[in-house]
Amino acid sequence: MEIYHARITDAQRILTALDLPAPLRSKLAGLTLLALAGVGPDTPWSAARDERKGMAHGIRDFMRTVYGWREASTEHSFLLMREQVLRPLVATGLVLRNPDNPALACTSPRLHFALTPTLVPLLRAYGTPHWENALVVFQQTDSAGLALRPTGSPTG
Repeated sequence: MEIYHARITDAQRILTALDLPAPLRSKLAGLTLLALAGVGPDTPWSAARDERKGMAHGIRDFMRTVYGWREASTEHSFLLMREQVLRPLVATGLVLRNPDNPALACTSPRLHFALTPTLVPLLRAYGTPHWENALVVFQQTDSAGLALRPTGSPTG
């Protein structure tokens, strides 16, 4: 993947701090996190938000238009994102699949993804003196339902 930006590195550092496996610390995973958080190159982490987005006309468009990653439109990138990033992130509980309609079929054109509500405050704390404390608080929520290790194979 021939793209570099400090925000992508930041996103990878966040994913690393969450002790996720290597595929979930990749540039593609970082770009996916940025897209779902609505964090562009000049957007401060404190402005991160829950941007519910579909894969084709949300996440991939964001990668292409905001970060200039032309390959975001390729079928290969689509498959990598789905299999190596989104499905595992859903399995960890960091990303929700169709949070407002979980019964929506994985083939639906309305299929979309969102950050789990507890992740947004952590992202907003990145790069601040509150980061370490926010990370500890977030990790404590792991016992409340997040499985920060991929398990099983979620649909979608």
